[in-house]
Amino acid sequence: MNESTNEHDELTPPAAVRELSRWKVSWILFWSYIRITSLVLGGGYAIIAAAQEEFVRRRRWLTEDDVLEMITVTQTVPGILACNSAVYVGWKLGGLAGAVAALAGAILPSLVIIVAIAAAISRVQDFISRPEVRGAFIGLISCIVGMVLATAVRMCKKVLCDPLAYVIAAGSLIGLSVFRIRPALLIAAAIIVGIAAQTFIALRGRGRTAK
Repeated sequence: MNESTNEHDELTPPAAVRELSRWKVSWILFWSYIRITSLVLGGGYAIIAAAQEEFVRRRRWLTEDDVLEMITVTQTVPGILACNSAVYVGWKLGGLAGAVAALAGAILPSLVIIVAIAAAISRVQDFISRPEVRGAFIGLISCIVGMVLATAVRMCKKVLCDPLAYVIAAGSLIGLSVFRIRPALLIAAAIIVGIAAQTFIALRGRGRTAK
């Protein structure tokens, strides 16, 4: 009974979301991702950090565990990380309509900006080369790096809870930064190691119980 209840809770949006209409949830998701992707530079992880700030700490619609699950799921499926994460958040909070709204909000600003830059590429190059603009980008990107690191630290506190987790995390860091192993291969290896370790622990526990 408890297991079915927990599974139902994981699939059910928070009470604060259920009190709103589906249209309003979709609009909030759309507008939230419009703001996030319009103002945040630095790629998928920066978008995730900003979404975590918006939906976990500001609105309290998601939990830290939801963000961790989102990162796990979006890393193991093909596609752009920012879009995958938007679809995950939208689906979890607003179903299909929420997923479409969040994805549209994540795509629209980039589409508009890219089209505008392509239409005036020569003027944009002159503008970007100005010292004050370069300085603004340096400050902005540095801030985003700090936000991503803060998200990583919060994840470490939740995930790195046993020696195996530390070994996998260290191995992934070394494999990516030193040996330049593809992220997909590292993820596959980590999954295999995790499955093998948990299977071994389960079998050893059964053996002790049988004795």
